[in-house]
Amino acid sequence: MNISCSAREEIWEIPQSGTARIAGYWDPEGTPVSKPSFVKWRNGKLTVVGLWDQRMGDSDYFLWQDYYLLPGWIDAHVHLALDGIDFQRSFERWSDPLEMDQIMKQFLKHYLELGIVGIRDGGDLSGYAWMAKDKVKRGEWMGPEILSVREAVYRLGYYGRFLGQGIHNIREWEERKEMFFSQGLDQLKVIVTGLISFRKYGVVGPVQWTVDELKKLVQDAHKRGYKVMGHVSGTEGITVAIDAGIDSIEHGYYVTKEQLQAMSDRGIAWVPTVAPVGNLLTRSTRRYNLEEKEILRRILSAHLESIFEAYGGKVNLGIGTDAGAYHVPHGDGVLDEMTWFAEAGVATLDVRKMATLGNAKILGWEGFGRLQPGVLMSRLQLSDQILGTKTLD
Repeated sequence: MNISCSAREEIWEIPQSGTARIAGYWDPEGTPVSKPSFVKWRNGKLTVVGLWDQRMGDSDYFLWQDYYLLPGWIDAHVHLALDGIDFQRSFERWSDPLEMDQIMKQFLKHYLELGIVGIRDGGDLSGYAWMAKDKVKRGEWMGPEILSVREAVYRLGYYGRFLGQGIHNIREWEERKEMFFSQGLDQLKVIVTGLISFRKYGVVGPVQWTVDELKKLVQDAHKRGYKVMGHVSGTEGITVAIDAGIDSIEHGYYVTKEQLQAMSDRGIAWVPTVAPVGNLLTRSTRRYNLEEKEILRRILSAHLESIFEAYGGKVNLGIGTDAGAYHVPHGDGVLDEMTWFAEAGVATLDVRKMATLGNAKILGWEGFGRLQPGVLMSRLQLSDQILGTKTLD
């Protein structure tokens, strides 16, 4: 079995049972412990973690005393089939399965090297992420656990053609839904609106569904035990998503205070994906002119303010990067997103909780995001920082 040593960006092979000295540990439901400690595991699962006693000796222990043990990160929104560099080139690459295999294997290995043990993929028309999930599960590829929507549901003629086959209307959904669900998925993703404009502040692609239509999609998924994530931005679209009973709002640009309150009251999670906008301002790109960059700054500023409002209002916030989007790299984008949350005013410890236990709850994953007996060692990481990375305050 393996454990991620994110401190060295390495993946270590470890025995199924063992004991190790560590520098300390952190569980999101407890207080960070930065004193010499030890950890024991058996049959691949954590059994004990506690303070080191000098009388224990060193002879039978792995000497990991330079590293802290903590849960691995989870990225709640990625697109494995996109490379974060060139969307059109990514799309063209889909016709070459061998090249796609090579690239996705690199992405997945890099996730583990950085201590990212779980990702939720937002879908692709060709089903590459679903295939990758299967290969990781069977042990053919090394990578984090993958939750995949397989393909998204969107209305034909609107935004979303690279995410799924699309449907014309709810009548067609009724005709095709059994086949859709039978092909396999972990959650349902619905495209509720188009993209935000980088050329005109406040403009968002059109809403694709009425409340009743979206409610039908949500209810059909819930009846089968699937959570529903919705790609949505703009006041109108977010209201539709909330009223339809969606489980998580992805992106959510231009959300209002009233909508955040409604999300808090109804237990709707929000994955704001700041990096696709923020990284355009911090990474070198000539794609946008000065006027467009000013609009990007306005969008970013308002979004960060909304995140801080949501944080104070107890909205269930998730760390999702939209990795694969332009200038959002797979793996490294997680630190970008956590940095943006810190920029918004979220406390460092709470950012780390969101990226572990909080994301595990959004994804519906037991046994992730915790440092408790019974958790698989492969879902943990060894870091040279007690909270996983250098503090961002």
